[in-house]
Amino acid sequence: MWHLDIPSESELRALAAINGPAVVTIYMPTTPISQDAAAEALGLHNLVKEAMTEVRNRPGLPRGDDDYIEVQLLDLVDDEDFWAHQSHGLGVITTPDSQWTFRLPHRPNAQVHVEGKANLIQLIAATAAQDAHVLCLSEGAVRLVDVAADLPPKEVRVADMPTDAASAAGKSSLNDRSPSGRLVGSEGKRVRIRQYARLVDDALMPLLRGDERPLVLIATEPIYSIFRQVCSAPSLLAVGVEANPDKWSLTQIAEAVKPVLNQHADDIDVELAALVDERRGQRRATTDLADIARAATAGAVATLILDRENDERGGIADDGALTLEPTGPVIAEELARRVVANGGRVLALSADRLPGESPFTAVLRYAQ
Repeated sequence: MWHLDIPSESELRALAAINGPAVVTIYMPTTPISQDAAAEALGLHNLVKEAMTEVRNRPGLPRGDDDYIEVQLLDLVDDEDFWAHQSHGLGVITTPDSQWTFRLPHRPNAQVHVEGKANLIQLIAATAAQDAHVLCLSEGAVRLVDVAADLPPKEVRVADMPTDAASAAGKSSLNDRSPSGRLVGSEGKRVRIRQYARLVDDALMPLLRGDERPLVLIATEPIYSIFRQVCSAPSLLAVGVEANPDKWSLTQIAEAVKPVLNQHADDIDVELAALVDERRGQRRATTDLADIARAATAGAVATLILDRENDERGGIADDGALTLEPTGPVIAEELARRVVANGGRVLALSADRLPGESPFTAVLRYAQ
């Protein structure tokens, strides 16, 4: 299983609420290959030096807070076990009292932010990663595999997962008669496959509950249809792959589901564009940055869609008034924090996935 720490909505809201004289946010690229651990720890150490120079220059910093921040960051640098289990990117947020670490599925550029609030765009971008669970199911075997665009596929161990349909039914073969002699032929086999599918679903649910990543099914009939009938996971995609994956490698599995996941991403983008068009007709969507700043401050933004690479700078006052300043903070960061803090959703997307040409689009909770 990958070593990922993608933040939940509640975690993002908690991070958006952080406010203090010095909040350190560090992002850096990493690699899942543990042999690079020492070099990556050194890379963080260099970024910590840069951050501490800025921390000690922060106005209004209580005495000793710089030491509390530095100790936490250096402890992380020296944690050999932590560096042995990485992904493609790392995010670290540190205050004098607390520290949060996130192993990310994408590779952010090395960057240091020392401000009064946490820098969240890279964490928000991680929530839009195109990764998925893949269930490979047949009468003779079952595997759960995690796949993603930027990570090698990984098989996931699932507690209490049955090994095959016959043993799940307590039989040497699905064609065995039941003690009563009633379950015979194709009808009996179908009943036992359904029993097997339920056991697979029961084993999956503790792992998938609350996980919004899509679940893709690879199977042949009749188990393909039967599992769909009993599956409790709302994340199961309507389209899967009808094939027997028993002899497939992890790479073959990842390649087989790639068209399904690409289509799923396209469908999401189409739905998002349709939502924006519908809300625009209802006067509930805007691309005007000043209007978005006021709406985000008032808690009126239901969904904010932004270009995660946009670096337009300025300031947003407590009343939502926007000023553009070339040397100010990144506007996208402050907009994202305000929307998340007010219970809205933020989608930090690449430019090619935006629903229009504007780097900022807000879907509002009510008409302007």
